[in-house]
Amino acid sequence: QGKRNLLTWRGGLSLLATAGVAIAQDGGRLAAAASNGDGAVEWQEVVDMREAGFERLDRNSDGTVNLDDRPRFGPGKVRFTEAFEELATNADADGDGSISKTEMLEAPAPRFTSADGNEDGVLSAEEIESLQ
Repeated sequence: QGKRNLLTWRGGLSLLATAGVAIAQDGGRLAAAASNGDGAVEWQEVVDMREAGFERLDRNSDGTVNLDDRPRFGPGKVRFTEAFEELATNADADGDGSISKTEMLEAPAPRFTSADGNEDGVLSAEEIESLQ
């Protein structure tokens, strides 16, 4: 149980740490969101990835991600804090210091938007490649 929780937390921290301005922004993270195997990433796949990330990060199950969800000690506490503060800059829409599921799902995704040249809500493999 403890080992599984550590792995789940690490997966959530990895998502948070690579989030940057918004979750799933770089080409590698976007490619990982391609869940149906077609090589393209639909906006809904990004939203699904964000939702899964939110569930992993909300360690205390209070419906928000905030500094209360960080580890209590060790290097993960510092990494979580730094990554959370960066993410909260754009995702914490109401500025309350917590990110709700709605805020997480609706956070800006400027790199997705800019890479989606034809504005169809789907990134082709070529559009994803342009992010890398």
